[in-house]
Amino acid sequence: MATAIARPVSALASSYPAGAFIPPHHHARAQLIFGVQGVMTVQAGEGLWVVPSSHALWVPAGVEHAIRMSGQVEMRTVYIDQAQMQHAFEECQVLFVSPLLRELILRAMHIPRLYDERGMDGRIMQLILDEVVLLRPQPLGLRMPRDARLLRLCERLLGNLSDSPSISQLGMEVGLSERSIIRLFPKETGMSLGRWQMQARLMKAFELFDKGHSVTYVALELGYSSPTAFTKMFRRWMGVAPTTMLAQGSGSQQVDASAFP
Repeated sequence: MATAIARPVSALASSYPAGAFIPPHHHARAQLIFGVQGVMTVQAGEGLWVVPSSHALWVPAGVEHAIRMSGQVEMRTVYIDQAQMQHAFEECQVLFVSPLLRELILRAMHIPRLYDERGMDGRIMQLILDEVVLLRPQPLGLRMPRDARLLRLCERLLGNLSDSPSISQLGMEVGLSERSIIRLFPKETGMSLGRWQMQARLMKAFELFDKGHSVTYVALELGYSSPTAFTKMFRRWMGVAPTTMLAQGSGSQQVDASAFP
């Protein structure tokens, strides 16, 4: 197994059909889960993350997680001994994969498991560690609340992301006052209800893009008044326009630029 190799970094390539599900499990090493094709939804503890092909998910050692594939997924996983890193994220984080790191990960798939740590292969693996440290977390994760009423509220929103009910309306549906939701929601999830809903829409957008939908379709599906309004939100959160992000993460996938305005 890649996790049992006596090297600071090891790599494993695997393929999964659309809809495949990897049940809850954990590893002795940290993982950088990267898909060169397809979108993955990962649930770990109280968190939910969407991982498009332009990004990877950092999972600390020992954290139990389950993975569901949206579309066919070509997964490339890097297992890392956290003790060998100058800095390691303590929680799961979605990270944007730089072009350099992408190529390093693909190269790592062809490196022998018992590679020469002092040779070129060892330097490539060390460079992967150096690159991971530089990555910045992206807003593609959600913490689910423990409170049963707030959990029902979140599930209701996830079931129809195009809807924008008021807080008071949501409160009536789950048995909480508007004031209680405003007070409890940040304590349970780490963010306001509005920001939580915004990130949920952003995560759903990547799933829809992976199915080949246009920016116009995604914007309307998520309840935005126009593609321009959606693009403005996307740029504010991700730093780039959706077409730019898709092109950066396309890799082996072919993105039809004509599908986007």
